[in-house]
Amino acid sequence: MKISGLKTFLIPTTVSDSEWALGKVFLLVKVETDSGLSGWGEAYVPHDCEHAIDALIRAMARYLEGTDPLKIEKFRHNALNAFANLQTGFHLSCAIAGIEMALWDITGIAMEQPVYRLLGSPCRTQVPVYANCHSNKGKSIDDIVEYAKARYAEGFRSVKIYPFLDQTAVERGLTDLQHLRESLESDCTILVDAWRALDYDTAILACAGLEQLGVKWLEDPVPLDDLQALSRITIETSLSIVTGETLSTETEFELLLQKNAANILNPDIACCGLSQIRSIAAIARARSCQMAIHNFNTMGLGLAASLHIAAIIPNLAGVEYFPRFQAASDQFCVLHWQHGEDHAFKLCDKPGLGVTVDESALNRFEHQPGPARPWPD
Repeated sequence: MKISGLKTFLIPTTVSDSEWALGKVFLLVKVETDSGLSGWGEAYVPHDCEHAIDALIRAMARYLEGTDPLKIEKFRHNALNAFANLQTGFHLSCAIAGIEMALWDITGIAMEQPVYRLLGSPCRTQVPVYANCHSNKGKSIDDIVEYAKARYAEGFRSVKIYPFLDQTAVERGLTDLQHLRESLESDCTILVDAWRALDYDTAILACAGLEQLGVKWLEDPVPLDDLQALSRITIETSLSIVTGETLSTETEFELLLQKNAANILNPDIACCGLSQIRSIAAIARARSCQMAIHNFNTMGLGLAASLHIAAIIPNLAGVEYFPRFQAASDQFCVLHWQHGEDHAFKLCDKPGLGVTVDESALNRFEHQPGPARPWPD
């Protein structure tokens, strides 16, 4: 079996735009083989970068034709060394991860096994997920409370919010969090993402308030460029400091661990890729560090790949789920994973990733640039 072709599909922001939040572009990859088998993957795309990553995938396509799709590690090695000449970066990592995901899908289908069995032995029967409640449409704290309560009613027992965005003072953010805490059931866990909006001093102030509210998860308190501050915060607070969504290489995550700058590593599935996340998880486990899978992608391919890698990671903290992307994802794919207790996903035994993609639906989408974001003076 040899690779015979590769296609990419850009899904415009209008598909996932909703009353709750602005939409996001998704980039899907289809790898075809001369045997008739094909596999699907997804590449993470930061805002306004979809064409750059799409171009990288297409540039790699000619090197893939005629190669064995089951030799996934060889593909990764050649992509990093022969194609990139070791001049890697975030966007290239996303392109590689998208193709790699499709190769794992083909491998699982060819061997009639779910991908998690090929990655390693599963260490759980269900994969825990948390609901991301972010909105970028100026919602009030009362709106966020109602959104979080709706997620709890659906079965989620962990919700993540962003109380310190848009230059919100720490004191105001903590007041909003207290309101949320008092409004939710006691068995609903609140996770907090600062989205790199704080500095050392305000982060320490926030940590003290979060500890009093019983919050145990603080994600990206400061920019990752300031490893010294991140390390000090990690050491000085009892909270679990979560970071890594903007990183793309194993070396970068190793540095985080060496600097004691995180308790939970948070790589994105469609940027770092399945193989590399497996390696990162092993390194983290050796340092008593947990893993959370960042998944700002579709609730089809991106979610499925996240669930597969999460199934084999002993030191798992959870997988990110975006309820606001579910309706959009349903327009072009079917996820064959089913919810179990506390809205966790029961392991799926279908071969490959366990996702059926409707290519005809993808062909109906006409890509257009998303709305321009604010450009500061």
